[in-house]
Amino acid sequence: MFSQIGDRFDLSRGLACRTILKFIRVFSKLLDNFVLWPKGSSDAAIIKDFKSLRFNYMPSTIGCIDGCHIRIHAPRDKRSDYTNRKMFQSIVLLAVCNAKFEFTYMFSGWPGSSHDARVFKNSSLGHTLINSPQEIISKNQHILGDSAFPLLENLMVPYKATHILTEKEKSFNRRLSSTRVVIEQAFGLLLGRFWRLKILEAKSIELMSLTVTSACILHNLALQNNDFIEIDNDHNTDLTEFTEENNQECSVSLAINQRNGVDKRNNLADRLYEN
Repeated sequence: MFSQIGDRFDLSRGLACRTILKFIRVFSKLLDNFVLWPKGSSDAAIIKDFKSLRFNYMPSTIGCIDGCHIRIHAPRDKRSDYTNRKMFQSIVLLAVCNAKFEFTYMFSGWPGSSHDARVFKNSSLGHTLINSPQEIISKNQHILGDSAFPLLENLMVPYKATHILTEKEKSFNRRLSSTRVVIEQAFGLLLGRFWRLKILEAKSIELMSLTVTSACILHNLALQNNDFIEIDNDHNTDLTEFTEENNQECSVSLAINQRNGVDKRNNLADRLYEN
């Protein structure tokens, strides 16, 4: 990569390498300026965007969450830690996007072998949604995830097929899935634009993570300037289903939050099915 960039800009390979790494370290610090969690009036605008996205939408949605495995060449002494269940080395990119495919939250760098529920719980977003969700989201609002994530009052996930699902539950799952697909499309746009994310090589995991962060910032800037590209559907978002066995550190706040999530999902499913 550095040789190709050096040739294009008439730089030595060493200078190209140093320049790119310096840019990544500085540019990634701008994350909070360009990857913004919705606040105030932007909440209503995002909910409206999701409503206009498709007829069969999930109301009161302010974002969709998923994880993506970014393939890497891990350091030799850490390869087992970074080898995921699909048997390739990766770091996990956890992200939330709005209806315009812009990232409103991102967190990267955890080893690919880590369970996705663990990555979520150790992210700043997961910690806040579990312990003090009122700091970032209204009680009636939520983000949407798949079965890799825990059901919370402000994180709606599908009903699991641990029993024969009712028509009401199936209808809820279809509606959630139809709305949640935007995060998969956002990842497709990210990887389609930045082919380097197909296989990351760097001297350290930290630099790989900062590279992903920089790519997410540039992704948002491109979309905000109407620079769209074809979606790349070849990305790894096949995450492990959340189970209580993977939730060994179950706190009191998490247990209460999950009970509230069950009640909210059931009430929401009832209301949507009746209409």
